[in-house]
Amino acid sequence: MIGWLYQKIFIAVISYGEKYEVTVTFYKGKKRLSKETRRYEGMSAIEEISRYVRKIIEESPLHYIAVLNPDPNQGALEGCSVHEINDSAEMSGTKTLCRNQKWMLYASARELELLKKKYATIGLDFVFSPFSVLERFYADKIGGKLALFVLAEKDSMSIAFFEDGKLEYAHHYPLHRQEGEMGADEGSNIGFTIGVEEEEPSRGINLDQIEMLDDLEIIDELDDLSDIEDLDTLEEIVEFSEEETLFEDTLVPLQPGGDTKEENDRFGDDFYRFELIEKTLARFYAGEHCRNRFVETVWLADGYGNGSELKRYLEEELFLNVMVRKIDLAEEVITLSLLEEGMA
Repeated sequence: MIGWLYQKIFIAVISYGEKYEVTVTFYKGKKRLSKETRRYEGMSAIEEISRYVRKIIEESPLHYIAVLNPDPNQGALEGCSVHEINDSAEMSGTKTLCRNQKWMLYASARELELLKKKYATIGLDFVFSPFSVLERFYADKIGGKLALFVLAEKDSMSIAFFEDGKLEYAHHYPLHRQEGEMGADEGSNIGFTIGVEEEEPSRGINLDQIEMLDDLEIIDELDDLSDIEDLDTLEEIVEFSEEETLFEDTLVPLQPGGDTKEENDRFGDDFYRFELIEKTLARFYAGEHCRNRFVETVWLADGYGNGSELKRYLEEELFLNVMVRKIDLAEEVITLSLLEEGMA
Protein backbone atom coordinates (compact mmCIF):
# COMPACT_ATOMS: atom_id res chain seq x y z
CA MET A 1 0.00 0.00 0.00
CA ILE A 2 2.77 2.42 0.90
CA GLY A 3 4.18 2.02 -2.60
CA TRP A 4 1.06 3.62 -4.04
CA LEU A 5 1.32 6.61 -1.73
CA TYR A 6 4.95 7.53 -2.23
CA GLN A 7 7.41 7.84 -5.05
CA LYS A 8 10.45 5.60 -4.95
CA ILE A 9 13.78 7.39 -5.03
CA PHE A 10 16.92 5.69 -6.34
CA ILE A 11 20.24 7.44 -5.81
CA ALA A 12 23.63 6.48 -7.28
CA VAL A 13 26.96 7.89 -6.11
CA ILE A 14 29.98 7.50 -8.39
CA SER A 15 33.34 8.75 -7.16
CA TYR A 16 36.66 9.48 -8.87
CA GLY A 17 39.20 10.42 -6.25
CA GLU A 18 37.88 13.63 -4.69
CA LYS A 19 35.23 14.10 -7.38
CA TYR A 20 31.70 12.76 -7.06
CA GLU A 21 28.71 12.38 -9.34
CA VAL A 22 25.33 12.00 -7.62
CA THR A 23 22.37 10.91 -9.75
CA VAL A 24 18.83 10.91 -8.33
CA THR A 25 15.87 9.26 -10.07
CA PHE A 26 12.20 9.31 -9.05
CA TYR A 27 9.79 6.47 -9.83
CA LYS A 28 6.08 5.86 -9.52
CA GLY A 29 5.64 2.14 -9.83
CA LYS A 30 8.08 1.16 -12.58
CA LYS A 31 7.76 4.44 -14.44
CA ARG A 32 10.58 6.93 -14.16
CA LEU A 33 9.28 10.40 -13.45
CA SER A 34 12.45 12.46 -13.41
CA LYS A 35 16.22 12.42 -13.07
CA GLU A 36 18.83 14.92 -11.96
CA THR A 37 22.60 14.78 -11.61
CA ARG A 38 24.92 16.93 -9.53
CA ARG A 39 28.70 16.95 -9.27
CA TYR A 40 30.84 17.72 -6.25
CA GLU A 41 34.54 17.92 -5.55
CA GLY A 42 36.96 19.05 -2.89
CA MET A 43 37.32 18.57 0.84
CA SER A 44 33.70 19.46 1.61
CA ALA A 45 32.18 17.22 -1.09
CA ILE A 46 30.87 14.50 1.25
CA GLU A 47 29.28 17.06 3.55
CA GLU A 48 27.59 18.77 0.60
CA ILE A 49 26.40 15.44 -0.79
CA SER A 50 24.95 14.51 2.59
CA ARG A 51 22.96 17.74 2.82
CA TYR A 52 21.63 17.31 -0.70
CA VAL A 53 20.69 13.64 -0.29
CA ARG A 54 19.06 14.12 3.12
CA LYS A 55 16.86 16.83 1.65
CA ILE A 56 15.88 14.58 -1.26
CA ILE A 57 14.98 11.53 0.81
CA GLU A 58 12.71 13.58 3.05
CA GLU A 59 10.23 13.41 0.19
CA SER A 60 9.69 9.66 0.51
CA PRO A 61 10.42 6.83 2.96
CA LEU A 62 11.00 4.60 -0.08
CA HIS A 63 14.53 5.56 -0.99
CA TYR A 64 17.56 3.49 -1.95
CA ILE A 65 21.13 4.74 -2.01
CA ALA A 66 23.82 2.84 -3.91
CA VAL A 67 27.49 3.39 -4.60
CA LEU A 68 29.93 1.95 -7.08
CA ASN A 69 32.77 0.75 -4.91
CA PRO A 70 35.85 2.88 -5.67
CA ASP A 71 38.37 0.94 -3.61
CA PRO A 72 41.32 -0.94 -5.07
CA ASN A 73 40.58 -3.90 -2.80
CA GLN A 74 37.84 -5.65 -4.75
CA GLY A 75 37.62 -8.56 -7.14
CA ALA A 76 36.17 -11.79 -8.46
CA LEU A 77 37.29 -15.40 -8.67
CA GLU A 78 36.30 -18.55 -10.49
CA GLY A 79 34.29 -20.95 -8.34
CA CYS A 80 32.22 -20.41 -5.22
CA SER A 81 34.17 -22.20 -2.50
CA VAL A 82 37.02 -20.50 -0.69
CA HIS A 83 38.37 -23.94 0.26
CA GLU A 84 38.80 -24.82 -3.41
CA ILE A 85 40.98 -21.78 -4.04
CA ASN A 86 44.75 -22.04 -3.94
CA ASP A 87 46.23 -20.03 -1.07
CA SER A 88 42.75 -19.69 0.41
CA ALA A 89 44.34 -18.44 3.63
CA GLU A 90 44.93 -15.17 1.81
CA MET A 91 41.16 -14.73 1.60
CA SER A 92 41.19 -14.00 5.31
CA GLY A 93 39.67 -10.61 6.03
CA THR A 94 37.41 -10.61 2.99
CA LYS A 95 33.67 -10.87 2.47
CA THR A 96 32.48 -13.14 -0.32
CA LEU A 97 29.35 -13.66 -2.37
CA CYS A 98 28.63 -16.50 -4.79
CA ARG A 99 27.17 -15.48 -8.15
CA ASN A 100 24.95 -17.93 -10.00
CA GLN A 101 26.71 -20.84 -8.29
CA LYS A 102 29.58 -20.29 -10.74
CA TRP A 103 31.88 -17.57 -9.51
CA MET A 104 32.70 -15.56 -6.44
CA LEU A 105 32.77 -11.87 -5.62
CA TYR A 106 34.99 -10.75 -2.80
CA ALA A 107 36.01 -7.58 -1.02
CA SER A 108 38.04 -6.40 1.91
CA ALA A 109 35.86 -6.27 5.02
CA ARG A 110 37.92 -3.36 6.27
CA GLU A 111 37.42 -1.32 3.11
CA LEU A 112 33.69 -1.99 3.17
CA GLU A 113 33.51 -0.83 6.77
CA LEU A 114 35.38 2.36 5.86
CA LEU A 115 32.95 2.93 3.00
CA LYS A 116 30.05 2.48 5.40
CA LYS A 117 31.50 5.08 7.75
CA LYS A 118 32.19 7.51 4.93
CA TYR A 119 28.51 7.60 3.99
CA ALA A 120 27.16 7.15 7.52
CA THR A 121 25.20 10.41 7.43
CA ILE A 122 23.03 9.22 4.54
CA GLY A 123 23.26 5.45 4.82
CA LEU A 124 23.88 2.90 2.09
CA ASP A 125 21.51 0.25 0.80
CA PHE A 126 23.67 -1.24 -1.94
CA VAL A 127 27.35 -1.43 -2.81
CA PHE A 128 28.12 -2.66 -6.31
CA SER A 129 31.46 -3.46 -7.84
CA PRO A 130 32.71 -2.91 -11.38
CA PHE A 131 32.23 -6.62 -12.03
CA SER A 132 28.53 -6.32 -11.18
CA VAL A 133 28.33 -3.61 -13.80
CA LEU A 134 30.13 -5.75 -16.39
CA GLU A 135 27.81 -8.69 -15.73
CA ARG A 136 24.68 -6.62 -16.29
CA PHE A 137 25.96 -4.36 -19.04
CA TYR A 138 27.09 -7.32 -21.14
CA ALA A 139 24.33 -9.71 -20.08
CA ASP A 140 23.68 -10.46 -23.75
CA LYS A 141 27.33 -11.42 -24.36
CA ILE A 142 28.79 -13.17 -21.32
CA GLY A 143 26.77 -16.30 -22.07
CA GLY A 144 28.63 -16.84 -25.34
CA LYS A 145 32.08 -18.09 -26.27
CA LEU A 146 35.20 -17.01 -24.42
CA ALA A 147 35.72 -13.26 -24.59
CA LEU A 148 37.42 -10.49 -22.66
CA PHE A 149 35.24 -7.87 -20.98
CA VAL A 150 36.67 -4.54 -19.86
CA LEU A 151 35.14 -1.75 -17.80
CA ALA A 152 37.34 1.31 -18.28
CA GLU A 153 36.60 3.95 -15.65
CA LYS A 154 38.41 7.26 -15.29
CA ASP A 155 40.66 6.01 -12.51
CA SER A 156 40.45 2.23 -12.71
CA MET A 157 39.97 -0.68 -15.06
CA SER A 158 38.25 -4.01 -14.42
CA ILE A 159 38.97 -6.96 -16.69
CA ALA A 160 37.11 -10.28 -16.77
CA PHE A 161 37.11 -13.37 -18.98
CA PHE A 162 33.68 -14.98 -19.39
CA GLU A 163 32.57 -18.10 -21.23
CA ASP A 164 29.05 -19.55 -21.17
CA GLY A 165 28.13 -17.17 -18.36
CA LYS A 166 30.97 -18.42 -16.17
CA LEU A 167 33.79 -16.23 -14.94
CA GLU A 168 37.16 -17.69 -15.93
CA TYR A 169 39.56 -15.05 -14.61
CA ALA A 170 39.36 -11.45 -13.44
CA HIS A 171 41.56 -8.60 -12.30
CA HIS A 172 40.82 -5.09 -11.04
CA TYR A 173 43.42 -2.39 -11.72
CA PRO A 174 43.23 0.85 -9.74
CA LEU A 175 45.04 3.62 -11.57
CA HIS A 176 46.62 6.75 -10.22
CA ARG A 177 48.26 9.68 -11.91
CA GLN A 178 51.47 10.95 -10.44
CA GLU A 179 53.77 13.49 -12.03
CA GLY A 180 52.04 13.05 -15.36
CA GLU A 181 52.26 9.27 -15.44
CA MET A 182 49.73 6.53 -14.99
CA GLY A 183 50.42 3.75 -12.56
CA ALA A 184 48.79 0.81 -10.87
CA ASP A 185 48.06 1.32 -7.21
CA GLU A 186 49.81 -1.45 -5.34
CA GLY A 187 48.85 -0.18 -1.93
CA SER A 188 46.45 -3.00 -1.08
CA ASN A 189 47.05 -4.66 2.25
CA ILE A 190 45.91 -7.98 0.86
CA GLY A 191 47.73 -9.76 -1.93
CA PHE A 192 46.41 -12.59 -4.09
CA THR A 193 48.35 -15.04 -6.20
CA ILE A 194 45.41 -17.26 -6.99
CA GLY A 195 45.30 -19.22 -10.24
CA VAL A 196 47.89 -17.29 -12.25
CA GLU A 197 51.31 -16.19 -11.13
CA GLU A 198 51.45 -12.43 -10.73
CA GLU A 199 54.34 -10.21 -11.69
CA GLU A 200 53.78 -7.74 -8.87
CA PRO A 201 53.54 -8.68 -5.18
CA SER A 202 49.97 -7.51 -4.73
CA ARG A 203 46.92 -8.27 -6.78
CA GLY A 204 44.32 -6.42 -4.79
CA ILE A 205 40.76 -7.54 -4.28
CA ASN A 206 38.14 -7.34 -6.99
CA LEU A 207 34.53 -7.10 -5.97
CA ASP A 208 31.84 -8.17 -8.31
CA GLN A 209 28.61 -7.46 -6.71
CA ILE A 210 28.89 -6.69 -3.08
CA GLU A 211 25.37 -6.94 -2.14
CA MET A 212 22.52 -5.19 -0.55
CA LEU A 213 23.58 -3.83 2.81
CA ASP A 214 20.60 -4.45 5.07
CA ASP A 215 20.89 -1.82 7.81
CA LEU A 216 24.50 -1.53 6.70
CA GLU A 217 25.47 -4.88 8.20
CA ILE A 218 27.92 -5.54 5.44
CA ILE A 219 27.57 -8.99 3.92
CA ASP A 220 26.14 -10.51 7.10
CA GLU A 221 23.34 -12.23 5.22
CA LEU A 222 24.73 -13.03 1.80
CA ASP A 223 22.25 -15.85 1.24
CA ASP A 224 19.36 -13.39 1.39
CA LEU A 225 20.60 -11.48 -1.61
CA SER A 226 18.54 -12.01 -4.73
CA ASP A 227 20.36 -12.79 -7.92
CA ILE A 228 20.07 -10.45 -10.83
CA GLU A 229 17.58 -12.20 -13.06
CA ASP A 230 16.14 -11.90 -16.50
CA LEU A 231 19.33 -10.42 -17.90
CA ASP A 232 18.64 -12.08 -21.23
CA THR A 233 15.56 -9.89 -21.67
CA LEU A 234 17.68 -6.82 -22.02
CA GLU A 235 17.43 -4.93 -25.27
CA GLU A 236 19.87 -6.17 -27.87
CA ILE A 237 22.61 -3.62 -28.31
CA VAL A 238 23.88 -2.84 -31.76
CA GLU A 239 27.54 -3.73 -32.16
CA PHE A 240 29.94 -1.48 -33.95
CA SER A 241 33.28 -2.40 -35.39
CA GLU A 242 35.82 -0.63 -37.45
CA GLU A 243 37.74 -1.95 -40.41
CA GLU A 244 40.87 -3.73 -39.28
CA THR A 245 43.94 -1.54 -39.62
CA LEU A 246 47.18 -3.02 -40.91
CA PHE A 247 49.61 -3.85 -38.12
CA GLU A 248 52.51 -1.44 -37.66
CA ASP A 249 55.57 -1.92 -35.54
CA THR A 250 55.40 1.61 -34.20
CA LEU A 251 52.48 3.54 -32.78
CA VAL A 252 51.08 6.45 -34.74
CA PRO A 253 52.56 9.68 -33.28
CA LEU A 254 50.36 12.35 -31.83
CA GLN A 255 49.42 15.08 -34.24
CA PRO A 256 50.85 18.54 -33.52
CA GLY A 257 48.70 21.36 -32.29
CA GLY A 258 46.25 21.73 -29.43
CA ASP A 259 47.11 21.25 -25.81
CA THR A 260 50.28 19.15 -26.00
CA LYS A 261 50.28 18.20 -22.31
CA GLU A 262 46.65 17.09 -22.45
CA GLU A 263 47.32 15.06 -25.60
CA ASN A 264 50.38 13.44 -24.04
CA ASP A 265 48.45 12.59 -20.87
CA ARG A 266 45.64 11.07 -22.91
CA PHE A 267 48.15 9.12 -24.99
CA GLY A 268 49.86 7.81 -21.84
CA ASP A 269 46.54 6.88 -20.26
CA ASP A 270 45.32 4.88 -23.25
CA PHE A 271 48.63 3.16 -23.86
CA TYR A 272 48.96 2.22 -20.20
CA ARG A 273 45.49 0.69 -20.27
CA PHE A 274 46.54 -1.24 -23.36
CA GLU A 275 49.61 -2.55 -21.52
CA LEU A 276 47.48 -3.73 -18.60
CA ILE A 277 45.16 -5.63 -20.91
CA GLU A 278 48.14 -7.14 -22.72
CA LYS A 279 49.65 -8.22 -19.40
CA THR A 280 46.35 -9.72 -18.24
CA LEU A 281 46.04 -11.73 -21.45
CA ALA A 282 49.59 -13.02 -20.98
CA ARG A 283 48.79 -14.11 -17.44
CA PHE A 284 45.64 -15.86 -18.59
CA TYR A 285 47.43 -17.74 -21.35
CA ALA A 286 50.23 -18.76 -18.98
CA GLY A 287 47.88 -20.11 -16.32
CA GLU A 288 45.73 -23.15 -15.79
CA HIS A 289 42.63 -21.21 -16.81
CA CYS A 290 43.64 -21.09 -20.47
CA ARG A 291 43.22 -24.74 -21.47
CA ASN A 292 44.44 -23.99 -25.01
CA ARG A 293 41.76 -21.38 -25.59
CA PHE A 294 42.35 -17.98 -27.15
CA VAL A 295 40.50 -14.71 -26.92
CA GLU A 296 39.39 -13.19 -30.20
CA THR A 297 36.94 -10.53 -29.04
CA VAL A 298 37.13 -7.74 -26.48
CA TRP A 299 34.00 -5.98 -25.24
CA LEU A 300 35.02 -2.56 -23.96
CA ALA A 301 32.65 -0.54 -21.77
CA ASP A 302 33.98 3.00 -22.15
CA GLY A 303 33.37 4.98 -18.98
CA TYR A 304 36.21 7.45 -19.41
CA GLY A 305 35.50 8.82 -22.87
CA ASN A 306 38.49 7.77 -24.97
CA GLY A 307 37.80 4.13 -25.68
CA SER A 308 38.31 4.54 -29.42
CA GLU A 309 42.06 5.01 -28.91
CA LEU A 310 42.31 1.98 -26.66
CA LYS A 311 40.38 0.03 -29.29
CA ARG A 312 42.91 1.09 -31.93
CA TYR A 313 45.86 -0.12 -29.85
CA LEU A 314 44.26 -3.48 -29.16
CA GLU A 315 43.33 -4.05 -32.79
CA GLU A 316 46.63 -2.90 -34.30
CA GLU A 317 49.00 -4.44 -31.76
CA LEU A 318 47.17 -7.61 -30.67
CA PHE A 319 44.90 -8.21 -33.68
CA LEU A 320 41.83 -8.42 -31.44
CA ASN A 321 38.28 -7.70 -32.52
CA VAL A 322 37.21 -4.85 -30.22
CA MET A 323 33.65 -3.65 -29.69
CA VAL A 324 33.21 -0.38 -27.79
CA ARG A 325 30.06 0.64 -25.94
CA LYS A 326 29.75 3.93 -24.11
CA ILE A 327 28.56 3.41 -20.55
CA ASP A 328 26.82 5.69 -18.05
CA LEU A 329 27.99 4.29 -14.72
CA ALA A 330 25.35 6.08 -12.65
CA GLU A 331 22.59 4.66 -14.85
CA GLU A 332 24.06 1.17 -14.50
CA VAL A 333 24.21 1.44 -10.71
CA ILE A 334 20.60 2.61 -10.60
CA THR A 335 19.58 -0.28 -12.85
CA LEU A 336 21.30 -2.74 -10.52
CA SER A 337 19.36 -1.21 -7.61
CA LEU A 338 16.12 -1.52 -9.55
CA LEU A 339 16.88 -5.17 -10.23
CA GLU A 340 17.47 -5.81 -6.54
CA GLU A 341 14.08 -4.27 -5.80
CA GLY A 342 12.34 -6.25 -8.53
CA MET A 343 11.62 -3.17 -10.62
CA ALA A 344 13.64 -4.00 -13.73
